[in-house]
Amino acid sequence: MKTFWTTALALAFSGIAAGLAQISPELTPVPGLSPEQVVQYQVSALQHNDDFRADAGIERTFRFASPSNKNVTGPLEHFVSILKGPAYLPMINNLGSSVTGSRIEGDHAKVAIKITPAKGPAITYLFVLTRQHVGDFENCWLTDAVMPMQEGKSLSDEAIAI
Repeated sequence: MKTFWTTALALAFSGIAAGLAQISPELTPVPGLSPEQVVQYQVSALQHNDDFRADAGIERTFRFASPSNKNVTGPLEHFVSILKGPAYLPMINNLGSSVTGSRIEGDHAKVAIKITPAKGPAITYLFVLTRQHVGDFENCWLTDAVMPMQEGKSLSDEAIAI
């Protein structure tokens, strides 16, 4: 049964970038999701941050944080304060997003996504993910870090090579 739902979720997410958090607000990490789909889900959750209840999108995003990420950014209350800080605030209630590049090498991935914030110019963020091999999230892609990219940088730049 789990394989059926994993496959169904993976198929449902292929090619769907906008509104993922609204379609499946209770999604948790599953092995069938690609790094790009994980990032798109997180960004969509933040786009619809206050749907259902205040900061529900941030909570959904936190589900996809890796254990090492949660060690640095958790608990959830601290994660909320980080995302509401100036570096990440453009992601909350954003108007839209698009993946501008991705690279997967083994169990490591980087996904660049351009965000159109509610206010101000577009900004690109680099999501760093790893495929997990222990615990409840075996073979799931989880986010280790997110950082704003300098204008003019791309995934091909040395500074962000895997």
